[in-house]
Amino acid sequence: MTAPRSDRDINSLLEAWMHDVAPDAAPVPVLEEAFARTMAASQVRVYPWQRITRRSRRPRHLRMLSLAAAAVLLVGALGLGVFGGGSPVSPGPSPTPSPSPTASPTPVVPPPIAIVPTATIPVSGIQGLATDGTSVWVLTETGLVQRIDPATNKAGPGTQTGATTDLYNGISADENGVWVTDWDAAALYRLDPATVKVVAVIDAGLAPKGVLATATAVWVAGTHDGKVLRVDPATNKIAATVAVGPVGNSGPNWLASGLGSIWVSIPNNGTVARIDPLTNKVQATIAIPPTATPCGGFAIIPNIVWSMPCDSAQTMTRIDPATNLAVTTTPLPGQGNNPAVIGGVPWVSTYRDTGPGTLGRISATTNAVDLELTPGPTFGGGGDMVVAAGSVWAIDNGNGRVLRLPLAAFTPD
Repeated sequence: MTAPRSDRDINSLLEAWMHDVAPDAAPVPVLEEAFARTMAASQVRVYPWQRITRRSRRPRHLRMLSLAAAAVLLVGALGLGVFGGGSPVSPGPSPTPSPSPTASPTPVVPPPIAIVPTATIPVSGIQGLATDGTSVWVLTETGLVQRIDPATNKAGPGTQTGATTDLYNGISADENGVWVTDWDAAALYRLDPATVKVVAVIDAGLAPKGVLATATAVWVAGTHDGKVLRVDPATNKIAATVAVGPVGNSGPNWLASGLGSIWVSIPNNGTVARIDPLTNKVQATIAIPPTATPCGGFAIIPNIVWSMPCDSAQTMTRIDPATNLAVTTTPLPGQGNNPAVIGGVPWVSTYRDTGPGTLGRISATTNAVDLELTPGPTFGGGGDMVVAAGSVWAIDNGNGRVLRLPLAAFTPD
């Protein structure tokens, strides 16, 4: 081998091999997350083998086969030094000095309370969920965007955006449009909510992943260029570029808005960046413990920001927005990714290797899950949740459906 390989080079090789041993394998997310965790804590030798992608949909015996194959591949990759390829790494903003956060004790949680969905909407290969406050929008792993009408509880035919990918795309929606990233094509798609048709395709940096529509802008996280892009919805042009971390693999992932800031998770340096949307400047770079490497989304309520970890971890982090410090870590009952604020309280959908997934309420008093709901014995868990039309909508991973759940079941305290 005369030249270093990038993650895209190794992906081509791995996909061919994985295709022979496990169907529809996705090696890139494995390498991305492993790289993120080792970059964030070089002395920690705990690798994320529990899940191959952000959302697992395969039967358990095939997932186990994929896990074994991924382990062999990563060991070989490390031996060959393939992680030295790709874009050169340049320094990003320095993290805010932070004392080691305390770990919350694991509380005794009552048995999950069973709740009955008010509707079940079949959707094949769900990847992401979003709402504009009226409709619910679904992004599938094939790049199809579908609108769920709460009046009929049915998904429309949808519109194709990008092609089938490595499950590294995001979706967000507001009254101005439905916004979808295409990680492989480095594009941001804008769809008209009324017609569900693509009205613009915007160049979006390098490997765009998370996307967030706010009242004044659309924010896009580039996982390989260490930047967050601000897109002006009036012109469909990039209005500002904010450097938040190092250039290289496993950079900025998911985004959230709250407390007057834009928040972004950055796994390759183990930080959360806080951006001022008025000046497009980084307000703070917050160090997160290696046990909760920030790959996931956020739940933001007054005085608290919760940061979610990479899929394999079962710990989330509480950030004090007044000091911009990580103050405690909280155990989760399973693997979660993107939480939702329901009734002013954070909830997270968690996946378990054994048994059904649950929906857990996070207590600001105990810093732990203090109530769990279960929508059924086969509920997959681990996916997005949104609130729309007086209901909670949740992805049922592995079962190819979106569940409509009664809002009254999600008690605030």
